[in-house]
Amino acid sequence: MRLGNLMATYSGDIPPRSTSITYCGVSIFRDACYQFVSAFLIIYITFAGVLTTGDTAAYVAQMSVINIIIIICRIWDGINDPIMGYIIEKVHFKWGKYKPWIFIGGVLNTIVVLVLFLARPSGWGFVVLFGVFYFLWDIVWTINDIAYWSMLPSLTKDERRRNNITTAMQICISIGVFGIYGVTNLLPGLLLDVSTANIYTWIAVVVASLYLISQIVLVFVCKEHSRSTTIESKEENAAKLRDIFKIFVKNSQVRINIISILLNYLAAGVLVAFATYYCYLTYGYRESGTIAFMFTVMYAVGTIIAQVAYPFLARLKWFTRKKFLIISLCLLGVGYLLLFLMGFPLFGEKPLAYDNLVFLLYIPAVIIFLGQGIIAIVLIIQMQSTIEYNQYKYGQRKEAIVSSLRALVAKWGSAIQQGIVTATLAGTGLYAVTSAISNLENESNAGIISSDEMYAEISELTNNITSNQLLGLAIGMIFIPLIIFIVCIVLAAFVFKIDEKKHQEICQLIDEGKTLNEKF
Repeated sequence: MRLGNLMATYSGDIPPRSTSITYCGVSIFRDACYQFVSAFLIIYITFAGVLTTGDTAAYVAQMSVINIIIIICRIWDGINDPIMGYIIEKVHFKWGKYKPWIFIGGVLNTIVVLVLFLARPSGWGFVVLFGVFYFLWDIVWTINDIAYWSMLPSLTKDERRRNNITTAMQICISIGVFGIYGVTNLLPGLLLDVSTANIYTWIAVVVASLYLISQIVLVFVCKEHSRSTTIESKEENAAKLRDIFKIFVKNSQVRINIISILLNYLAAGVLVAFATYYCYLTYGYRESGTIAFMFTVMYAVGTIIAQVAYPFLARLKWFTRKKFLIISLCLLGVGYLLLFLMGFPLFGEKPLAYDNLVFLLYIPAVIIFLGQGIIAIVLIIQMQSTIEYNQYKYGQRKEAIVSSLRALVAKWGSAIQQGIVTATLAGTGLYAVTSAISNLENESNAGIISSDEMYAEISELTNNITSNQLLGLAIGMIFIPLIIFIVCIVLAAFVFKIDEKKHQEICQLIDEGKTLNEKF
């Protein structure tokens, strides 16, 4: 077998076992790498002393510019992601439609991630470096990400196999996210004599290396579906740039599902974005690592329970996707309410879940992540259903373009999420606290103060945070995402029309050649 399966393909609705396993498995390292940059780069910048410290005005100005850069880059993705989807539909290589782009994006992304965490100019110099390479990261990640997700619906259109592959992929994603959150939250508390900047550098090298290896393995092991036996071969010459906009405007089911995915990414990301800040500011800088790590354990427990249970429960006629969504909404309502009651100072100066009762935090966490895990699976499966719907109605699948819309709204959600976090921290006055912590980190790294002195002063800072400031944090962390989730589930459960029965009917009509073939 020359060069593995580099140029090999398969036909039919049963993907090779090695392809299914490898495709799902590499998402562990893909999502670990993505989450490390997406969730922890801003934490690294905040606490590692790479910005101007000792001057609160300069620190706030630099952090504000960084947040503006993040938002601009996310808006740029409104152009970047769909264009990449169009390029994938239009430009093919001899060794595949998706794998070449996965490989190219993988190599470039590895280089950019290493620069972001290894290059360390200070102050405005770091802001300039961040602006250039964060913009590049958006582009190179998109190349890899759109190609990877576009490959998913092409593997099979059989509902049961698609459920199994999607669920397995989501489990692997959860393992990757759990691993990176656990390591990144836990190591600073265990390695007290090592600076935060150096810890993040070590993690970046390991994560980026594993990510690159995984993408190379995918390229040489996975087989792509043969284009000669599918509608894709007829589409590649007909693809137009305007298809990016037409599919969103003309396909109502794509539109509803993409809006639901946007709301889901936004709501789920808000809690995660606040989690590290919440732990640092509520429970103290030294103690927060263990608590944040336990949150990641609850994330893993909740989401993996959802992902393991879903394919088994989905085989029962009672558990339709609509009912899964309604159940998830109930779980989220209970979880967020319990987190608010236990995790914020409603009954005194400290939260109910404090000291010996801190374990109470983990009960709502696992309930919330269980609900989020269910929603994530349902929305991805519904996204794949819209591709068959597009084929039935217009005679074109447009997998890469539909997948690019998912990536687009994921990053838009991240941009809005960053705005919510920034507004909440600024509005509550907590940015002044994070600025002071960063200054102390910088002084400790420079040897001006000892690590014990640093932790003592940080403890004094966090102890002076008021109950009103923490309650302000609760508005952004608890109530905003819960409202967004409600809107998301209403759209996905009651407005989206392609349920299991309808999807089966569409696939049968496609197999019989009875498509509508309306003008696209």
